Amino acid sequence: MKLWSLFGGALSLMLLVGTAQGSEAEQSVPQVGQVVIESMGPASGTIPKGKLATILNYIHADKHTWYKNGSRHEARYPGKGTQRNRHDRFVLKMRYGLGDGYDIRFATPVVMNNFRADSTLSNGVSSKNGVGDTTFVLHKQFISQKEGAPVSVAWDFGVWTPTGSTSDDGVGTGAWGLMGGLGVGHAFDGGRQFLEGEIMYLYRGVGHTSRTDVSDVFRLNGRYTYALSHHWDAGIETQFEYNTESRRYGRGNNDASTTWFAGPSLTFKLPEYGASLGVSAQFSLYQDYDASVSIGNVDYPTAAALGERWKLETKFSIVF
Repeated sequence: MKLWSLFGGALSLMLLVGTAQGSEAEQSVPQVGQVVIESMGPASGTIPKGKLATILNYIHADKHTWYKNGSRHEARYPGKGTQRNRHDRFVLKMRYGLGDGYDIRFATPVVMNNFRADSTLSNGVSSKNGVGDTTFVLHKQFISQKEGAPVSVAWDFGVWTPTGSTSDDGVGTGAWGLMGGLGVGHAFDGGRQFLEGEIMYLYRGVGHTSRTDVSDVFRLNGRYTYALSHHWDAGIETQFEYNTESRRYGRGNNDASTTWFAGPSLTFKLPEYGASLGVSAQFSLYQDYDASVSIGNVDYPTAAALGERWKLETKFSIVF
């Protein structure tokens, strides 16, 4: 409740500032800026030919609960204390416009997973830190509202590359993969309001040993954004993710997971410099983790099955 109160107070103040700035700005209709959450890509849009966008996302989460079929439980072993994973992730992205609706981009994460748990009960999982795997994506907008269509539509085709370390404390998978996606967006109110969604599927093959097939990933993302002024956006963003069960020696590892988050977003824009800074508090709507270990006929979560009640996401972007 304190977090909601702080966010509400900050939003109210920014609304007043945005209104004042908007009255002083030029009289054209303010335009919606970029999405904040890291998992959502450019979706339905594209970047002009010759433009280069540099983006840095940051995500913080304190994972110390266990979700089963949507119900939240304390991640505690008898006599062993509470498991906890303090998760911080930076993601560097660059995106370049090729023209004719095409652009290319890549994303490389730097991950810091700091676990605190009994190593024997968490299947030997220790803290994991370092550079993760990189995704390269070709993006094409093939329907555009600017050309008279009712919506803008674009597709994605990407390659997952194993750039991360596969050591015991690394965050890489060692797997190659392919990604496909589709995004749809609709701007209205002269571009002041924007509704957008995307669907994505990532197939990942065999990991760093020939024995493990890495889980695949299915995502649904969406947002509604309103341009308060030329300098401020406010909205709601949501992200749904399903990770399939990984397999070892052809047998399932019982580690599938489903997560669904949503929450408010706020973005400060400097259109004259092509820059923006956004923040979103994402709250858990539903989570389910299969990974567990049995102790005395009672299931307890492994370190890989820890979830968070909420997470903070930020994004800084500048276009040259």
